[in-house]
Amino acid sequence: MKREIISKASRNEFREVLSGFVLREIEMIFESAGISAKKDFQPAVTGQRRTLVEQYYASLDHSSVNDARRLTSAFEELIEQLCRFKEQSSDPERTQRTIDDLIKRMARDGFRYQEGHFLSDALKLTSVEVPSLLSIDEASILEHVEKARSKIEIGDNAGAISSAYTLVETFLKELLKKTQAETKLSEGDIRKLYNEVSKRLNLNPAGEGLESYLRGILQGLKDQISGFYDLANKAGDRHARRYNPARRHAQLTVNAAFTLCEFLLGSYEYEHRKTSNIESGQKGPTEA
Repeated sequence: MKREIISKASRNEFREVLSGFVLREIEMIFESAGISAKKDFQPAVTGQRRTLVEQYYASLDHSSVNDARRLTSAFEELIEQLCRFKEQSSDPERTQRTIDDLIKRMARDGFRYQEGHFLSDALKLTSVEVPSLLSIDEASILEHVEKARSKIEIGDNAGAISSAYTLVETFLKELLKKTQAETKLSEGDIRKLYNEVSKRLNLNPAGEGLESYLRGILQGLKDQISGFYDLANKAGDRHARRYNPARRHAQLTVNAAFTLCEFLLGSYEYEHRKTSNIESGQKGPTEA
């Protein structure tokens, strides 16, 4: 049996604290981390709130690095909410003790709490599973975009931004795998991933033989990737948020992610056809 990265004892302690929140707050904490509840799971616990927490836990593989990362993200959100509650609490010392107890519990599993994040060497394994698109096609992109848009509809703008970032990150990694590029699948910085993809797909704005108008567009894409990275870090659910994003900002991010992935898909297909034609001795396609 594989070792659980976050122990059941730690999960239980977080569950008990979460049971003090209303159901909608519990849902938002987990869903902001990309975790869905396994509604048909009936745990051996009492109470609607404890049951709901256990249903979220049941959807995870607790020996999986990716699932552990998602769960730590949810726990980080809980700690952040407790810190905000402490500022308005009539008994801030009690709330701080709760926070300290949760951090100590995670420390027993090898986690350290630093700048709002639970960090552990167990999350730095090289054999990281990459959340995969079913296939590199427009239908798969649209499926992920619609999930992000559904978060906007329920007011989860930060979650939508994080979903858009995950789509771009995952799509870039899939392209790198398709082009047989050597890259760390654990890399989460889309700026580095895009730089490698742009080399593979001849999208470098400084490349030779490009028309001036294309240079400007390609430079804009590179700038857009940097914008994605900054926005997701400051207003998404990947880290402690510095501000709550507006609906229009989430809509812009999700729509931009779709446009970017669609363009990269077209560029990949073009380069793939060109390479195939060259290898078969046919004249490669040309584009204006």
